[in-house]
Amino acid sequence: MKKTYKIKVASLPTIKGIGLFVLIMSLLSVGTANQLSAADNEKDTLLHKDDSFSLGKYYSLEKEGFQLFASPDGKEKLTLGGNVIARYAFWDWFETNKGTNTNNDYSFGFQRTRLNLKYTSEDMKFFLQPQYVHMFNLPDDAVSDKTGPFGMGGLYYLHNPEENPYDFGIHQAYIQFRNLFDTDMFFKGGRFEYSDGLEVRDKKDGKKFNILKNMRLADRMISPFGWSAFGRSFDGAMAGWDDDKFNLTTSFFYPTQGGWEKDIDETIDDIRITTATLTAKKGSLVPDTEFAAFFYNYDDKRDCTQRPDNVCSTCSHADIDIQMYGGHILGIYDWGPGQLDTLLWGGEQFGDWYELDHEAYAIAGEIGYQFTKTPWKPWLRTGYFIGSGDDNANDGDHQTFFQMAPGTRKYQLYPYYDLQNNRDFFVQLITKPGKKLTTRMDYHIVKLDESADRWYMGTGPTQKRGQISGYIPRPSGGHDALSQEASIMLNYALSPNFNLVAFYSHVWGEGVVKNVYENENEADYISMEMQFRF
Repeated sequence: MKKTYKIKVASLPTIKGIGLFVLIMSLLSVGTANQLSAADNEKDTLLHKDDSFSLGKYYSLEKEGFQLFASPDGKEKLTLGGNVIARYAFWDWFETNKGTNTNNDYSFGFQRTRLNLKYTSEDMKFFLQPQYVHMFNLPDDAVSDKTGPFGMGGLYYLHNPEENPYDFGIHQAYIQFRNLFDTDMFFKGGRFEYSDGLEVRDKKDGKKFNILKNMRLADRMISPFGWSAFGRSFDGAMAGWDDDKFNLTTSFFYPTQGGWEKDIDETIDDIRITTATLTAKKGSLVPDTEFAAFFYNYDDKRDCTQRPDNVCSTCSHADIDIQMYGGHILGIYDWGPGQLDTLLWGGEQFGDWYELDHEAYAIAGEIGYQFTKTPWKPWLRTGYFIGSGDDNANDGDHQTFFQMAPGTRKYQLYPYYDLQNNRDFFVQLITKPGKKLTTRMDYHIVKLDESADRWYMGTGPTQKRGQISGYIPRPSGGHDALSQEASIMLNYALSPNFNLVAFYSHVWGEGVVKNVYENENEADYISMEMQFRF
């Protein structure tokens, strides 16, 4: 069936929001015309050796911020930075006539502006990051009462039932100390981002090593979910030990609302997350290799009436308490005319899922090779992931791997599934055709681990209470073949602080998809994005 994209005329609040965005951009362009610039958006970083405690004398890409104040000895500084993202997306979701409001073909956009106010002294840092988000043209007819949201536009509208939602809130506000009591102890408290897998991110490990960690290790279990319009933060504290060879990071926090939900200032205090990660830094045990062991505990007692599993029973509130033990091994090695990289990640889960005993697992193995001395520097990678499913809804056990509060768009660029009850084989090719252009192409073959379980989609908690758990379970119809997907992403750096990103993905739905969407089992997603940092 031929698809056409529908573009609506923005309402007055939207026009005001766009006007505000243009004004901000104009002012920033004037302010940065004669300066080097970059953002301290704190993206995907926790407490690392490359945190900007000792800023250089001048504003620079690495050390960031307009310098508002500096002490005579240079040990105290106050800086202002920020970042702006503007994205427009075209969605062509799978199609069905089941239920009402079955619009699967639409477009919408948003802009997000974050400011970073940062005060640093020799061993202390204060960071404040307010954000303003304005969305426009959300579809008001893309949430079926039978099959749920038709893509992300439907999800945004389900959380915020208006076509042009906007909101101002505080994304981060924390204080951070290092070298406590003249030791390697550190502490961080307040509202901050947390990405599992990125407890250590040293510049000395190399740019490629950190890119690989961010691209294929981070955010599997706990994430700020920065790809979404509103993002997610965590309210709590983090403490640990960080020396040249080892890092121990412990934390306790509550997630905030966010992701698809505009009211980010609300803390979800009925969800408690505890983490502990011990990392042997790259090269400390084996040359060019990092080892880590982790423990996560997720305790959810929200007033939420949606139960995302294959039991199909109702509930008055969430009753989930899950512990996960796992680890990862990551390495990059010089070999032949290039570099070989390997990644192994996995863990076991135990605990309680409502009235059921929970026991599940997940494992990922990946390998890649980059020809570093040839044109375009092609980097070919492949891997396989298994997230366990439940084979019997009536046996008193829950065996579906649970992702807690992830940001899984990194692992499927068209986010129509997550890592629960999932088997995902992928091949990936990254090239550098020019100094400013990077390309990424992914191909996935996806199956359910257990056909008796559901097809799950979601990114964890987004609301404090109500009927939205954070995951959407759809029936498999007894099938296990979910889909095949091909994606391409182009990233062009106009300058060190200004990127343009274009993305296209096509999905060929198979038995599971056809069971839910009988009219059209193929889907497309196109987006164009501007990223500006200052």
